[in-house]
Amino acid sequence: MMHLFWLLYDMGYSCQINNRVLEEKDENRYCKSTLSYFRFTFDYLVGTNQLQFLIWNIILALIPFDLALLIRYFKKYRLVQILITIVWLVFFPNAMYMVTDFSHLSSIGTGLMTETQFFNYAILAVGVLTGLILGISSAHIVGRVYCQKLSTVWTIMFYVVLSFVSAYGIYLGRFLRINSWEIVSDPQKVIKLFMASISMHSLVFVISFGALQFALLVLYHMVRRINID
Repeated sequence: MMHLFWLLYDMGYSCQINNRVLEEKDENRYCKSTLSYFRFTFDYLVGTNQLQFLIWNIILALIPFDLALLIRYFKKYRLVQILITIVWLVFFPNAMYMVTDFSHLSSIGTGLMTETQFFNYAILAVGVLTGLILGISSAHIVGRVYCQKLSTVWTIMFYVVLSFVSAYGIYLGRFLRINSWEIVSDPQKVIKLFMASISMHSLVFVISFGALQFALLVLYHMVRRINID
């Protein structure tokens, strides 16, 4: 229940930041409807033990999105903006990490034969896609803040570096169970595990998931550039 409380609180806070940045009435209506949807969805999750991890993971995925909005909001305060960007980079892998949550399909049952499996699969997919959209959107916002006035090449380079750095962060979180805040709370542990993690196993993971993230980021960037008017 505490995870659900923080999820709803953080989503409301994200809405407030976004409204302040964009100052659009439609954005406020969108935030309210989104918040209502998640309240229903995750009320169900609270009673579903095998999917409760999604609540915590989405809270973590919201953090880089919040920070990206703050980065755009503090564009006139360069030092503050850079400091927030560093924190954003540390937490960004938490959003893209959610693509690995499809590994929990085994606990649902891959056959999709019962009504419960249908619903649990839909909830899992919504959670994973929500985390990915939050992460991709935050990367797009930060990319525009730093690369909008530069050539497209710089934007692509930003996505390349971000994708593979994030992929390694996902590896550290998924296999070595390192949390983002442990960089500050227990840096010796992080350095020790980081050095021990260098292997062919981690290399293949980083290449695979780095390429996946890069493809998603570029696709999102291209779609956002399409003029639909």
